[in-house]
Amino acid sequence: MDSLLRRDGWWTWKEALRGWRPRPNTGALPKDIAFVLVIVFFQTTVLPTIFGSGGVFDLITPWIVVSAVRQRPTQATILAMVAAFTLETKLAVPRGIYLCAYWIMINIFFQIRPALSWRYRTPWIVSYVLSALWIVLFETFVLSFLHDTWTFSPSFIVQQALKVFVATMFGMVLSREWMRIDAEEPVPQ
Repeated sequence: MDSLLRRDGWWTWKEALRGWRPRPNTGALPKDIAFVLVIVFFQTTVLPTIFGSGGVFDLITPWIVVSAVRQRPTQATILAMVAAFTLETKLAVPRGIYLCAYWIMINIFFQIRPALSWRYRTPWIVSYVLSALWIVLFETFVLSFLHDTWTFSPSFIVQQALKVFVATMFGMVLSREWMRIDAEEPVPQ
């Protein structure tokens, strides 16, 4: 009898933790905001500590892409703005750089998401590559105007290409549950 009670307690604890599995679109806005803040912290603090100056990876953009595809416009906009404000607070970038870039990006996704079938890999891959490329180009464009001596070294180009690649791969891991042929269409009606 005692083993049954322990198992019941274990399973209850396990079920409670299952709702806190880090993923976009949990169904609860406070959880989504908490996960966005954790991802921003991981992107801006943990990865640069581990990888040094080569660890400038973009994990929040794929998270916002999934939110823009999966959630209603109001919730996705709130998440994108929280992520943008947090990134601008943590990084030494001009005010509004991420706010503007994410605002444009999520509005484009709101317009195109009903027209695409999100059960296949192609829309996801193209969305992740283009959104990561958009953020990289937007950052480069704005920062090149702020610095008088801006040089595009080969190491900078490789680092930015790696940033786009990591963002795309992280996004594909995030969206794998919606890429089955029997999965429900992820666009909210």
